Amino acid sequence: MRLKFLFKPRQPQLATGGDVKLRYLGPVDANAFREHIHDLHFEDFRDRFNGRVSDEWLDRYIARSLNEAIVVGAFDDDHLVGVAELHTGGQIEPGEGESAFSVASDWRHKGVGTILIKALLRAASENDVATILVETGAQNHAMKALAQRFGARMSFAGDQSIGRIDVAHGLSLAARMPEKRSFPTPPGGGRGRPGSGNAEVRN
Repeated sequence: MRLKFLFKPRQPQLATGGDVKLRYLGPVDANAFREHIHDLHFEDFRDRFNGRVSDEWLDRYIARSLNEAIVVGAFDDDHLVGVAELHTGGQIEPGEGESAFSVASDWRHKGVGTILIKALLRAASENDVATILVETGAQNHAMKALAQRFGARMSFAGDQSIGRIDVAHGLSLAARMPEKRSFPTPPGGGRGRPGSGNAEVRN
């Protein structure tokens, strides 16, 4: 298995309406990540994981993601309301990264998914990841529309929609979007190792 370190060269300290902040997550954030997943409404949880999963499976998934992937969290004060993951290595082709996003059910359609995708695009660009893979259920029309805003080319396989976002093109589209939020980037750092995971992006 080819290992490639993923670097987090800039802390994505985004502000949304002065309330929501983004920062990288690590193993110490496992409890917050778990609580965030359990906060999802049934339909959103089902869409995120393509069905039901056990608590044991979820704990293993969270630990692997926080130790091996780049994970960005969106916080309302101390409450984690959104998560974006970038996974590489393993069975993933060189130059590609699998995405996994979730947004708390009560925070959907408020722009959190958009800023998380922007943060993931920047992280991908700084880690020589040229293509982000997006996989979502065919019924998740909001996510498909969001991915397509960033240039995703969608294809369909059974009840799944699979998209490919060219990172350079996605960043170009993001730069043209009206910006209503500030994007300060104070120094940050850290790195994680790549892993693999279910790539499900939620708005």
